[in-house]
Amino acid sequence: MSLSDKYGEVYTLAAALGCYDLNAFEDGGYFTITGTCPDRYTHKQLWEKIREIDVDGESETSLNFSYENDDIYGVYEVKRGDTLSAIAKKLSQGKLSYQKIFQANQDILDDPDEIKPGQKLKIPNF
Repeated sequence: MSLSDKYGEVYTLAAALGCYDLNAFEDGGYFTITGTCPDRYTHKQLWEKIREIDVDGESETSLNFSYENDDIYGVYEVKRGDTLSAIAKKLSQGKLSYQKIFQANQDILDDPDEIKPGQKLKIPNF
C-alpha cells in the first residue's frame, strides 16, 4: 500500500475542515500535505487522524500549512458534557487555563460554568 493510499483520509479530512489550496505528494518515503488551514487547532486534528491511522505515522508524514487565522489557536464547538476546564486540558495539555478561554469568549459567555453544546468558542494561543 502506498503512503498516499494509507493517509488519503487525512487529505479528505483537511478539505472537510476547511483547508484549501491542498497539495499532497509522496516523495522519499514521506507523505506530505501542504496548503492553508483555518487555524492551528485544525492542524492538531489532522495529526490526531494520522496517529489514528498509524501510531508511528509522524515518522512518514509531513504537514506544511499556513493559517488563515493566526491570532487564535482555533475555534472549538462545545459538546455535551464539556466544561471550560476539560476543554482547556484536552486542547492544550495543561498549558491553557479555563479562565483564558472564558476571557476570550466574554462576548458570548456570561458565566464560565454555563456553556452549551453547539457554542463555538475561540481558543486563545498558548
